[in-house]
Amino acid sequence: MTTAARSWEYGCSPWLTDADQLPGAAPRTRVIIDNDFAGDPDDLFALAHHLLAEGTEVRGVVVSRLREDDPWNRTDSSVRAGRERVETLLATMGVTGVSLYDGDDRGFDVYDGPTAASQFIVAEAMRDDDRPLFLVAGGSLGDVARALKAEPAIAARLTLIWIGGGEHPGLAYVPEGGTDMEYNLALDPASARYVFNDTEARIWQVPRDVYRSATVSMATIRRGCARAGALGAYLLGELNQVRAMVAGMAHPGATYVLGDQPLVLLSSLQTTFEPDAASSYYDVIPTPRIAQDGTYRYPQNTRPMRRYQRIDNRLLFDDMFDSLAALADWLES
Repeated sequence: MTTAARSWEYGCSPWLTDADQLPGAAPRTRVIIDNDFAGDPDDLFALAHHLLAEGTEVRGVVVSRLREDDPWNRTDSSVRAGRERVETLLATMGVTGVSLYDGDDRGFDVYDGPTAASQFIVAEAMRDDDRPLFLVAGGSLGDVARALKAEPAIAARLTLIWIGGGEHPGLAYVPEGGTDMEYNLALDPASARYVFNDTEARIWQVPRDVYRSATVSMATIRRGCARAGALGAYLLGELNQVRAMVAGMAHPGATYVLGDQPLVLLSSLQTTFEPDAASSYYDVIPTPRIAQDGTYRYPQNTRPMRRYQRIDNRLLFDDMFDSLAALADWLES
C-alpha cells in the first residue's frame, strides 16, 4: 500500500490558499457514497473526486457487493476486497477521518435484516440536519433497499442518485453487444425493483446511455493522472489493469468510460444560487416500475423522478483533474 508523505484530516482543505479558504462556512450538502469498489475502477476516480469537492461533506462510504459470478469478483468477499481498495486509495491521498461501512454481501432477494451500511444510512438520514442529503450509488441498490425497508421515512429525507438502469425506449438504444439488463441493475435486481416499485424514494436516475457518455480519451486521462502525482499513478494503474485484461481479446481503444463520475457532478458541482446541477439536462417523469427482466413499465400515478439525459462532461472532468492536481501539488510540496 502506498502511503502519502503528508496527511490531512477529512473536512479541511490544506491545498487551498488562505484567500480561497472560507473559515466558518459549513459544507452546504451532505453525501453518502455507495459503490462496488471491487469492480471497475471508475468508482475510485469518483470517490477521490468527491472527497475533494468544495462545499460537500462526505458523511460515509458504503462498500457494496458484486455478484458471486461477476467477472470482476475474484475473491470470496467482494465487500472485503472493495474495502481494501478504498483503504489503499485513502492512504495514497493521505486522508484520514473517512468512515467506511460494509454493505450487503448477500443480495436483497435473501433479505435477512440490516447491514452496518444500511443502519448508517438510516441514522444519517434521520439525523437532525437541515442540509440536503444525497445518497449517491454507483452499483447495486442492496443497502439502499435494506435502509428503506427498515425505515421508510428516510425516503422523504434524502435524494438517491443512481448510476444504473437501462435505456428508456424512445430516447436511446441498447448498445451493440450490450446486455438487455443493465450491469448495475443486474448486480441485485430485487433491490432495484424494491426501491423503484415499493418505496417512495426520491430518485435521480442516470441510465446506461447517459453514464456511458462520461467518456474520456486515454490521452486526457494519462495527462490528468500525470499531474496528480502518486494518486494519479495509482488510479491510472488500476485502469491499466482493466485495459490489459481487455487486450487479451482486442485492443481496448482510445477512450475509457468513467461512468460513476456523474455522481459527483449532480450532487456536488452545483450552482452557487438556486443550487442545482444546472448545466446537465433532465426531464421529470412518473417513477417507472422495473419488471423482472429489467425493462420499464410506465404507470402515470407514481411519484416524480428525474431522468437525466445529458451530463456536462467538460465541467465534470476539468474539475476532477484540476482537483487531483491541486492535492498532489500540496502533498508533494
